[in-house]
Amino acid sequence: MAKRIIKDERIKEIIKNIAEDFRFSQDMSEYALLFYKANSDNVLRGNEIDQMLEYVTTGLKELQNNISWRQEFLSENAGIDEMKMLDNLKTIEDEYLELVKFLN
Repeated sequence: MAKRIIKDERIKEIIKNIAEDFRFSQDMSEYALLFYKANSDNVLRGNEIDQMLEYVTTGLKELQNNISWRQEFLSENAGIDEMKMLDNLKTIEDEYLELVKFLN
């Protein structure tokens, strides 16, 4: 069984950020639990690596290809600053890319 110990502080921060996003939404899905566990243990084992990679690669595809989601979100949340939202999405994209690199 493969085991990856998370020592890099940047990767720890990225996993913590994703886990906190799940906590903010009170999500208890399989992916949320995976990130909660990785955040507390700083270790990924076996299938957890594949699951996390699946989550971030799917998220990257959605971020890069789904402009209609952004338009819908902005139309439903008129008070949100579009530039701030785009900056946040860029930060998420950068974090996901770093995490993919670590997981591969």
